[in-house]
Amino acid sequence: MTKRIFWLGLALTTALIVPGCGAQKGAAEKALAATVQAYDAIKQQAQNIVPDEAKAIEDAIAAANAQLQGGDTKGALAAATSLDARVKELAASLPEKTTQAQTAWAELTGSIPATLATLDKKAAGLVKPAAGTPNAEQSAVAVLARLKTEWTEAQAAAQAGRLAEAVTKGDDVRAGAVKLLTDLQGGS
Repeated sequence: MTKRIFWLGLALTTALIVPGCGAQKGAAEKALAATVQAYDAIKQQAQNIVPDEAKAIEDAIAAANAQLQGGDTKGALAAATSLDARVKELAASLPEKTTQAQTAWAELTGSIPATLATLDKKAAGLVKPAAGTPNAEQSAVAVLARLKTEWTEAQAAAQAGRLAEAVTKGDDVRAGAVKLLTDLQGGS
C-alpha cells in the first residue's frame, strides 16, 4: 500500500511538473521570438547609428538562444525579458541618437574640407620623403595624404548611412588635421 501511494505520488508529481516545464519553454521561446522581431524592426538603423549597442543586443540574443537550446528555459526567459526592455529602450532612443549623429556629421562636413584645403596650401612646397626614409610616413605630406583618404572613407560611410562610423572617422581626421596644422605652424 505504501509503495502504491509512493508511485501514485511520483506519477502525479511528474504529470504536474513535465507540462509546467513545457509551458515555461514555450513562454521563453515566445518571449525571445517577440524580442527578436522587435529588434529586427530597428536593426538596420541601430547598426548604423549605435553599432556597439546593436552588437551587444545581437550577442545577448545569441546567448539567450544558446540558453534555450541548452535547456535553461528559466534563464532564457529572464534573458528574453531583460532583452525586450533593452530593445524597447534602444528603439525609443534611436531618433535622438540619429539626430545627434546627423548634427555631428554636419559639423564635420562644415569644417574638415576647409581645414584640409588650408593644409594643402601649407604643405604645397613640401616634398614627400623618398620611400625607405626613416619616419617617411610621419612627414606632413604623407600625413595629409592619409587624412584625405580617411576623409574620403568617412564620406563613403556617411553616404552608405553608417553615420556612427562616419562621425568616428571624421573625428579622427579632425584630430589629425589639427595636429598636422599645429606641427606645420610650429615649423616641426
